[in-house]
Amino acid sequence: MDRPEWISRAKPVEAPTVDIGFLISDTFYYGPENDFSQEQWQRLREPLYKPNAERYGKYLLSAALEDSAAELVRYYQDVVRLIGHHGRTMEQELHYFWMRPLIFVREQVAITFPWYDTWEEAVPFLDALTRPDDGLLFEDLEQGWEVNAFAECGQLFLRQGDFDIGEEYIVVATDRAQLSGQVPAVRQRIVRLLQEMSAALGHDYWSGR
Repeated sequence: MDRPEWISRAKPVEAPTVDIGFLISDTFYYGPENDFSQEQWQRLREPLYKPNAERYGKYLLSAALEDSAAELVRYYQDVVRLIGHHGRTMEQELHYFWMRPLIFVREQVAITFPWYDTWEEAVPFLDALTRPDDGLLFEDLEQGWEVNAFAECGQLFLRQGDFDIGEEYIVVATDRAQLSGQVPAVRQRIVRLLQEMSAALGHDYWSGR
């Protein structure tokens, strides 16, 4: 088994959380899509419903919605209302429906997936976290972003950086079972939330594109 050289730089972290976060915007931008000024970008906005649920930065965590998707439904209904009010199309505004995996320890570290926007994009990473074998579990890269997950002797090593410039941002090690053990509950929550939101809005905007 080839052991990546970056493993030696991993710093231990305790009890990280894995979850799916729904990106929440405080305002709806209705100005020009292209060639807009900074003044237009700041002024041509309407406030959006603010979900009454815990956020991690710009993400509303699925764990904050154990009982009901009602707060997310209210938010997305407001997004749909403003899309119609301003004569936009859903295709133009799908970014209001983005969702991504997160691994974080508050005030210490956060591994994000800035190129993932849908549930179908998040699933392969969750699958990788629950694989039983050691070795390289997962790797992906896009412009200016790279993530790797490697397992060995009960430890999970995670790395995030910028592939284009060869810079590392995060290299950590944690207990593998503690992290992977959270995945089944995350899956169950997301499936339930997507079903509830799709029924309320009449369409599934989150699973794929």
